[in-house]
Amino acid sequence: MQVRSSVRCVLFCVITLLSMLGEGMALFALTLESADQLGSWGVTALFLIGLVPPILAAPAIGRWVDGAALFRVWILNLCVHIGIFAVMAIFANILLSLALMSVASVCAVINGAVVFKIIPRIRGGFTLARASSFLVVATSLAGIIAPALASIAHAKAGVGAVLWCAAAGFLGLAMAAVVLSRSLAADGQDERPRPDHVPEGAIADRGVVLTGNPRLRILLLPVAAIVLFTAAEGVAGVFYLREITDSDTGYAVLLGAWSVGAVLGSLLGGNRRFGARSSLPILLGGGLVGAAILIEGLWANAVGLAMVFLAGGLGNGLHNTGVRTAIYEHVPESRHGAAWAQLRMLINIMVALGYLTGTPGLLVGPARTIIVISGAATLLVIVLSAVLLGGSAQAGVHGQRAVAESEG
Repeated sequence: MQVRSSVRCVLFCVITLLSMLGEGMALFALTLESADQLGSWGVTALFLIGLVPPILAAPAIGRWVDGAALFRVWILNLCVHIGIFAVMAIFANILLSLALMSVASVCAVINGAVVFKIIPRIRGGFTLARASSFLVVATSLAGIIAPALASIAHAKAGVGAVLWCAAAGFLGLAMAAVVLSRSLAADGQDERPRPDHVPEGAIADRGVVLTGNPRLRILLLPVAAIVLFTAAEGVAGVFYLREITDSDTGYAVLLGAWSVGAVLGSLLGGNRRFGARSSLPILLGGGLVGAAILIEGLWANAVGLAMVFLAGGLGNGLHNTGVRTAIYEHVPESRHGAAWAQLRMLINIMVALGYLTGTPGLLVGPARTIIVISGAATLLVIVLSAVLLGGSAQAGVHGQRAVAESEG
């Protein structure tokens, strides 16, 4: 039974990868189409549409996913997702597509929250860290493959064909959801909300999720910092890296090196040694990310930076796997949907701030200065978080000793 469940977990992650590919292709094609038809403000609008609605809807998303029949919510959401991309493809109107993307961005968070809740049920013989790493690998692979496929399909068949690919990807995931629902029911697992199983040290209060546990609260510091400063580097890097590579091809190679590293880091994050405690991959991965960004700003050598970006991407994948594991460790199972929705809200806020911070001349200065500051600030937050975690662990030991002495 455990082997069968493990195979089911792997197959599910593969199907999820296909849906991510379709969604990533659609977003890339719409970015190109927005730039062609609406200019730079159209691209900005597309990015904001992907960030703002999920921030506003996150609390409601979490309550809905945690409180309703899980697979019914998921399948309904996937059907809406399919319909959105089908309508975009049929009408081929960029303004309509931008409006519908506001709904699609909310659907994407619902989908992510449901998948996050499902993984513990289908992991089979895998640890939670390993099962989570498969999904992080899928995300990284989609980020590598989707832009290339989308650019080819967009050039040869237009944006409509790419949007149909997105609809097909979510159709495949919806079919997998139906099969998975029946498979879990046959194994004696239903889809009704489960009572709280509170991990050690977690707080099950409905009003607090991500910030309810002291250790998780500290770990959110490097999470927020890495999202903020990698987003800032992403914007500033468009100007800085294209300058030092002297070509868009060289710039693409550097981005590819980071993505390849992220795949390797995701796999490493699922290793038992790294996955046993979530703080290790979060802090170690974050340190690699910060160091890579800092070296990028200090060392303008395109060839050398390819290896630096590989290491930075490895840290990024390691960090992302650790974040998922941390939520599983410290948040009750019945609140996983809310935790994921709130994590996406935090990420979206930090990304938006990162876009502003990373715009050369807007808040900080030239692109290279922004990158140096981003790397140094990331490392500073990692060190601060490690110190706070050490202090928290020491306080916990003293507290346990005091309780033992009082009982003795």
